[in-house]
Amino acid sequence: MRKILFKLSLLLFGLSSKKVIGKEKGTIIVLIDGLSIDALNYAIKKKYCPTLKKLSNGKYKLSNYYCGLPASTTATEALLFYGNNYNIPGFTWYDRQLQKFVRGNRSLELTEFEDAYVKKRNLLENGSVVMGVYSGGATELNMSGRNLAFSRSLYLLKTAHYFLMALLYPVQLMRTLYLTLKTIILYRRANRQSAEETFARIVLGQFSCFLTEIEIMRNTKRIFVDFLLYDEYAHEHGPIHPTTLSTLRLIDRYIKRIVHYTKNAQRSYNVIFLSDHGQTECIPYDLHSEQSTVDIKKALNNESYTVLKTFGGFIPNMQSKELYVVPAGSTLQLYFSTYLKDSVNEEKIRCVFPGFIEGILTSEAFGWVLVRTSPASYILYGKKGSVVLNANNSYEIKGTPFPITDHKEIERIIHSFQYYATFPNNGDLVVFGNVKDKMVYAFEKNKGNHGGFYGPMTHPFIMTDNPKIAGDSMATLFDTIAIQV
Repeated sequence: MRKILFKLSLLLFGLSSKKVIGKEKGTIIVLIDGLSIDALNYAIKKKYCPTLKKLSNGKYKLSNYYCGLPASTTATEALLFYGNNYNIPGFTWYDRQLQKFVRGNRSLELTEFEDAYVKKRNLLENGSVVMGVYSGGATELNMSGRNLAFSRSLYLLKTAHYFLMALLYPVQLMRTLYLTLKTIILYRRANRQSAEETFARIVLGQFSCFLTEIEIMRNTKRIFVDFLLYDEYAHEHGPIHPTTLSTLRLIDRYIKRIVHYTKNAQRSYNVIFLSDHGQTECIPYDLHSEQSTVDIKKALNNESYTVLKTFGGFIPNMQSKELYVVPAGSTLQLYFSTYLKDSVNEEKIRCVFPGFIEGILTSEAFGWVLVRTSPASYILYGKKGSVVLNANNSYEIKGTPFPITDHKEIERIIHSFQYYATFPNNGDLVVFGNVKDKMVYAFEKNKGNHGGFYGPMTHPFIMTDNPKIAGDSMATLFDTIAIQV
């Protein structure tokens, strides 16, 4: 009955199916945003993910990979889709070429950045993207960040039939209402704000699953879908809070539906499950105040400069004397207005703002400061040591800069910094949250965070039944995915 309703809806809205060419397989990439391997294993143990558990106990292999700096969707998806994530320092940054702030959930800025970005491949050519940050070159359905905005009303109007199908499809609507009420009753306070927020988030997840099912029915060769629900709740409640884990129960049901539809599809599909980064439990430093901005201003010790905490959304004045503090999880990008076109080096900073770097590190919340020392050399200062990153890709460790003893993990962190430090879009200084009791200080109002380099945030998961998809590093892993897609 469900299949008949789907086909009737496709016919009603004029959506054609693609003819299957021979035995050519398709690929579906299901991304669970923000889910680390540790959190997934915990959720499986606590019986939140029966479908994923069943798959991992069967022919699918569950493993992790290292995503490195920055542990952020904007960087991970760029590498997966385009084979390149260079110069994307986090979720929010100042783009020195575009001369404006870019944020991962602001459509116009991100579209301009994506259009100008250097792409080595278009992973989703002849395919569809559902809720991705970028389009990935999708030529079928493109429900990415660039099109999910009122500024793209014409495109949304052209694709409105997808949403109408979801709303008019009775099983879909009843399921959304049921899950919303159940989530509010079991996991959240039943007030108007939480009800509206819960409904909106679950509707988005249901739409994502529904659109994926439609694309399977249409025999679309490549399909990417990003389920955002877990990441949003993990920020709000923490990565393994019961309310957060309840979202995985919903996502697990979406996955069950998608897997079921692949079994009855005309085209044979390979399905890859993965996450883009994890989340690390955090200490929200700015929960009730702008303490990080206060600490930066104190360390700067220069009354002629105004210190502004910002997420962008305006054109900065290069003639002014302002220090922009841009938070992204456990990271702060610091940009001096007078050096926005080309970043300033350590020698100049120490000359104009003596004691600034050391002053930053006196704050309890600030653990590390990254600064450029020459055109191709950098140094990462910590509270108990430093790492000199040389131009010839060598490095020198002084003291004990990291609060871990795992040699392999330290090597990974340093190699990640060697790449990350070269981004021209980095701030003149990049500050990373300190670690305390295995938690990281965060500079947004979160209880779980990412964007830095410590803990589960850099260890996402991947689950696939294809042994050719493998690699310890994110770049190697994603290259093998691109070959198979």
